[in-house]
Amino acid sequence: MRAVVECVTEGTPPPVELRLAWQCEKWNTLPEDGGLYDQDFMTMFLMNSLKSMHDAIVRIKAAKGKQIHSLSENDRKILRMLMDEKLLFHA
Repeated sequence: MRAVVECVTEGTPPPVELRLAWQCEKWNTLPEDGGLYDQDFMTMFLMNSLKSMHDAIVRIKAAKGKQIHSLSENDRKILRMLMDEKLLFHA
């Protein structure tokens, strides 16, 4: 989680699984040969989780003023988790 937050907030390199998720999205493909059921569960889980987290942090950072109120329920859950873990908006 920290690596994704730092990627967005500090410009550090993204985690391998996030880069893989972006490549799969760009090329509209899965990471391994075969169909969805042929993929490694943990790789797919990490790719999807980190991408969701990254996208939510980007939306949160881009929200100006009252736009913060238009975040999705999923974005709010991610924001709450990151705040609870003291990875975002902590003193």
